[in-house]
Amino acid sequence: MCRRVYLTAKEAEMEMQELRNTEGFTGKMETDYISRMIKDAKRNSMIGDKLQLVVDPMYIHIPEWQRRLKLARAYAIGNGYNKYKWDVPKVLFYKGKLWVIDGQHRIYGAFKAKMDSVVVEIMECSLEEAIDLFINQSQDRAKMQPMDIYKAAIAGGKIDYVKLQEICHKNNVAVKGDDETDNTVGTLTSISDGVKLSKSNPDLFDSMLALLGNLGWNGYADSYNGKAYTAKIIRALKALYAYCDGRILEMETALLEHCKGTEFFVENIMDKTQAQIFDYLSEIVRYEMESPFTEKKRTKKVTKTKANAM
Repeated sequence: MCRRVYLTAKEAEMEMQELRNTEGFTGKMETDYISRMIKDAKRNSMIGDKLQLVVDPMYIHIPEWQRRLKLARAYAIGNGYNKYKWDVPKVLFYKGKLWVIDGQHRIYGAFKAKMDSVVVEIMECSLEEAIDLFINQSQDRAKMQPMDIYKAAIAGGKIDYVKLQEICHKNNVAVKGDDETDNTVGTLTSISDGVKLSKSNPDLFDSMLALLGNLGWNGYADSYNGKAYTAKIIRALKALYAYCDGRILEMETALLEHCKGTEFFVENIMDKTQAQIFDYLSEIVRYEMESPFTEKKRTKKVTKTKANAM
């Protein structure tokens, strides 16, 4: 049996909530107790302009948009908790509850080690400001992954990330970091590319995802493990759209005619580099655009249209 390496924030919160339920630390009892603790701490525990509190880690919630927890790291911190080694976790007081913003490995580790108290710094700001702090955490801590930033940015209503999610979901594509990926045609794994495109040229990004959906390249695997929405595919297509500017419809038509289907993708695209993918597809498109047979087809269509008009 494989041991788990990661735990989602949602799973960690559910585990901690079970104990709160067992202890009866829920609802009005929780909010009243925490509010009193904060009020008392303001009278007795101010250090300069900072408010610190000694609290049972069980009382602290882990928001769903937090990053995944690396279990080995959390257990190591909890089993060898050293208040001099680790910074004080930052906890938001929001709607009568405590929510960890910075230091969820320390909080969850202390919870698993059955510690009954940890020192935390209380934040009294808006949820949006707290999420900004989370996104901009210093790089010498556990490295922030794009999917960690994505979930927090969606919760904080960051425009570029919300636009990314809207465009992807419109095309039935999940984003790496979405909780629900079932019944989607694929998962966009390069969040940074998606955010840039959503910000600089959302119509282009929408067209690219629509084309990928019509090409049907991801049918060989489940949504999450498919390779049709990875960085090299997105970047190669972006370059192809740029080179074919002014003849986009012809380019898309050529790809749909000659490059459609999962079998084509697996045999001709999947194992190529980004540069090779661009060269391969652009050659197909160029041949189709310059072919005299294709030109005849276009001429026939134009002639028919003129005849019908007369």
